[in-house]
Amino acid sequence: MAATTGEPVALSCTGATASRNYLPGLTEAYYRKLPVIAITSFNGDWNIGQLLPQTLDRRIVQNDVALVSVDLPVIKDETDALYCNRLVNQAILESIRHGGGPVHINLPTVYDNTMDPGPVPVSRCIRRYMPSDPFPEIGSHRNIVIHIGAHIRFSKEAEQSISDFADRYDAVVLCDHTSNYHGHNRLLGTLTTDNLHSGSAQWDALKPDLVISMGEISGDYPTTNYLKAVHAETWRVSLDGELRDRFDGLTKVFECDTEEFFKRYAAFGEQNGNTPVNRYFAQWEQYDESLRRSLPDLPYSGRWIAEQTAKRIPEKSIMHFAILNALRSWNYFELNPSIRCYCNTGGFGIDGALSTTFGSALAEPNTLHFVVIGDLAFFYDMNSLGNRDMMANIRILLVNNGIGDEMRMPYSTGFRLHGEELPYVCAQGHYRAQNAFDSLAKAWCEALGFKYMSASSKQEYLERLPEFLTTQSDSPIILECHTTPDDDSQAGGALQLLDQDYVNKKKLKDAIKNVVPDSMLRTAKTILSRK
Repeated sequence: MAATTGEPVALSCTGATASRNYLPGLTEAYYRKLPVIAITSFNGDWNIGQLLPQTLDRRIVQNDVALVSVDLPVIKDETDALYCNRLVNQAILESIRHGGGPVHINLPTVYDNTMDPGPVPVSRCIRRYMPSDPFPEIGSHRNIVIHIGAHIRFSKEAEQSISDFADRYDAVVLCDHTSNYHGHNRLLGTLTTDNLHSGSAQWDALKPDLVISMGEISGDYPTTNYLKAVHAETWRVSLDGELRDRFDGLTKVFECDTEEFFKRYAAFGEQNGNTPVNRYFAQWEQYDESLRRSLPDLPYSGRWIAEQTAKRIPEKSIMHFAILNALRSWNYFELNPSIRCYCNTGGFGIDGALSTTFGSALAEPNTLHFVVIGDLAFFYDMNSLGNRDMMANIRILLVNNGIGDEMRMPYSTGFRLHGEELPYVCAQGHYRAQNAFDSLAKAWCEALGFKYMSASSKQEYLERLPEFLTTQSDSPIILECHTTPDDDSQAGGALQLLDQDYVNKKKLKDAIKNVVPDSMLRTAKTILSRK
């Protein structure tokens, strides 16, 4: 049937050896690239090896039997439902991708014999588009956000194609530093989305109804969390054509070059007479500007250092950021467009920030390389400083507060911990007490030929900065900034509370909670929910 019609054909059977009779047919389908979807019923991994009848182990499938084999979850909540939906879409799409072939869906069941009346529930269908396919219409008057995760440097042509699309559709291009996009309608999203709170006026005003997702893993948590929370339809554009459902709204995947995608849709918009407007992007830009005008005088901290330094980084430098608070701090503040930025968001851990920077500096010896790093990541990778080929084009900005800064922020669990708990959760004192007079970094770096500087206040930092940023040096330079966990935490919290409308509402709500009994609040919520 599959060979004759060219359409996918589904088979379904029970959980015992009946499914093993599929193997000869699936093997034939594999070598002839026939779209056969084999569905096998199953009573759960938890029963494997427990002497239950009709329970086979399908956790390993032969290489030439199925292009992909998915194990569906037993659905207990919305997260399970989304995961199950994505796996089924993945299997069906794979059966017709790149020539097609057989796939396997392992369907666990708790054997509930209830037959619910009524229509079968509608489930999300994800479609994949190849360059040769006709692309779907994008529609007019849609609020469109292009989200770019970590991305290599764009070619001029690719960046121009995104700019043309953004102009034609009034789209907002939400970036962080690792996006490396500097075309039209770019907005560094962290400050804005960190102040977008559910229920606030701006939350609904800026809400997109279509998100076009590009790039790889993003370290911009505020922006990705906002885009996931608004439940917008998502289109994914990537040459790999894989289902990457970061925001739980994926409906279309375009397995094509980003330049081709944006050129085609910009042309569609022109042909259909879409008149470029400047409304949606202007709303984002105006809100961002209003927040920046409200920036407080931050204490001496990682975020203050980023604020003071971002505008001073020499043009055409390369910036590396350690995960996570180093990247988060700098994502609030814009850099010169000529600066390329990188971060190890793939592994998203403590490993390799220094090593990565040094490799980059070796590859481009005539370019100044900066790395912004916290104390835990620095000491974890400090053996790389002993590389015999260490070069003078390296600048290390070490923000040392003697603790795992990310775990101590107001939005983290460690913020609520004190005393003896901190060393275990936030790594307090992991590299013994650190200060300007007792620095392990100084001893290590100076022994290896680095020029060492330190700063324990705003004044000291601003005095050291010109020498640190110099392009003329015979040795690599490290600037160690001694901050405190409380100042870093205070700065982190302050940048999340710049929207005065939200702050005033929050103060009013907190005041009401302190006066009105919980039982009365619950009753009021119940009454309002019925209206």
